[in-house]
Amino acid sequence: MTPAAKKRLLSALKWTLTLLVFFFIGRELVKSSAEFRQYRWNLRYGWLAAAGALYLAGFFFASCFWHVVLRSFGQEPSFFRSVRSYYLSQLGKYVPGKAMVVVIRSALVCGPRVKASLAAAGVFYETLTMMAVGAFISALLVLVKYGEHWKYSLLALGVMAASGIPLLPPVFRRVLRLFRIGKDDPAVQEKLNHLSWKLFPAGLALMTLLWTGFGLFVWATVRGLGIETGPLAENAVRFIAATAMAMVLGFAVPISPGGLGVREAILAALMVPYFAEILLLPENAAITLDAPALALVVSIAQRVISIIAELAVGAVLFCCPARSDPPAE
Repeated sequence: MTPAAKKRLLSALKWTLTLLVFFFIGRELVKSSAEFRQYRWNLRYGWLAAAGALYLAGFFFASCFWHVVLRSFGQEPSFFRSVRSYYLSQLGKYVPGKAMVVVIRSALVCGPRVKASLAAAGVFYETLTMMAVGAFISALLVLVKYGEHWKYSLLALGVMAASGIPLLPPVFRRVLRLFRIGKDDPAVQEKLNHLSWKLFPAGLALMTLLWTGFGLFVWATVRGLGIETGPLAENAVRFIAATAMAMVLGFAVPISPGGLGVREAILAALMVPYFAEILLLPENAAITLDAPALALVVSIAQRVISIIAELAVGAVLFCCPARSDPPAE
């Protein structure tokens, strides 16, 4: 195959993947919007915008960890290149199978100073860390504060073990060898040998901030629907626990695009008792839905907001391409 033909093939493949991603995102958005329009709300657009901002802020902490992971693997992307590749790759999670996230992020970050194989390894490490920390936080908070849902905690502990054990440096290196990532490249193996336990504290701290941001995102979504939530200080733990549990278990189902269905069902189940309480507030007297229906609508609303936020930041970052990294020394 001539270089020109190879270039045309790669260009066609990129456009095909792009159209595939937007097809699944569009289908998701249309379905969620149709479900949401069945109800009438006194929308507070300022709070809805704040919800989207909190959602994206949560991902910023994860993108920082993704950059730290790449640097620990001996790669040298610019910080903007790491963040840009992280946010744009989130659009790939709506394609069933979730492999598109790895493909998009690795392709966007690799360059003279970043090997594609190590970028792929970094995606797995960052994602496993996110899952492990989210599963730990949700299992602990749900078990301590909302013991009636202990079965969810057991599922989350299973996810924590499944995602946390591979993070152990010796195990992670063996897993990469099984997947033949960098197996025939001594330089890659040498970089992976420097993987240490030092990433754990950074991962725990930054991913805890991510899950806190996601919990506040759902709280702001509820406020954006015109619903009074009561004091945030008293309910923040519930929002963080329910959101982390829903997203972790939703992500653990590989055939569910973006955790569709699983995420909404778990979030609704964990939030129903809380919504039953706040519906008794005088400020919410005009709301005619019962608690289960309200929880379902909130789960749909946060889905719509998250997709719109990802599309918005994706459009901005797509129009601001990262500059090429200087050649590796």
